[in-house]
Amino acid sequence: MKYVSIKKDVKKENGKTVFLVPVLNLKNAEGTTKQRIAHPLGDDYLEFETLEEAIKAIELSGFKYVLPDGTKPALKQEIIKDSVELDKVVYETLIKQTKDINSTVVAAAIGALSELNDEKLLDLFLEKMGEDNDLIRTSSINAILNFGSLSVKKLLSTLKDENWVRRNSALICLSRLVESESVNPEILFPHLIEMTNDKNTIVKTSAISALGKAYKLYKKGIN
Repeated sequence: MKYVSIKKDVKKENGKTVFLVPVLNLKNAEGTTKQRIAHPLGDDYLEFETLEEAIKAIELSGFKYVLPDGTKPALKQEIIKDSVELDKVVYETLIKQTKDINSTVVAAAIGALSELNDEKLLDLFLEKMGEDNDLIRTSSINAILNFGSLSVKKLLSTLKDENWVRRNSALICLSRLVESESVNPEILFPHLIEMTNDKNTIVKTSAISALGKAYKLYKKGIN
């Protein structure tokens, strides 16, 4: 486990104590800083008025911290009294990891959550399948497919999403559900036909493919 060191400093201009956390500056394609994330290899610093704020920033980035005096906090031991409390701890732990800055960690967390077969997690998987990262997106799609026909209604709603990656992922899910014969193709036709007019070429291609598979299954059912 990597640690981020918190530095204590006193501002010369007013004598005020502040806490410094090293950060990485994540930039977009134009070279503009998009986000600043606490990181052990950070070459810049974020300044916080309280130690608690500095610790929170580090924990949100998925790292442990070293206090200004050089000590590391003792690992907290969760006291799990019953299965209800265990469920809460497991869910919170895994969902927290879906916010990690490392795509491999996020994909692993999504895969672990998919094992729980909890329909309440479907919205999380639908959100993550719109990610640009292929590993995260693939893990999310596989998680959604585990719900079979239960996911169809929300997938159809997602076809109207502004994010073309999410629309395309929804079509991939529907196409695979058709292939597994776990969905009635007749309910898909109006939606798939409409999606063949999508403004995004990749989405249009996925819609055409899914429509062909749905129609093939439909013909198989009436013959």
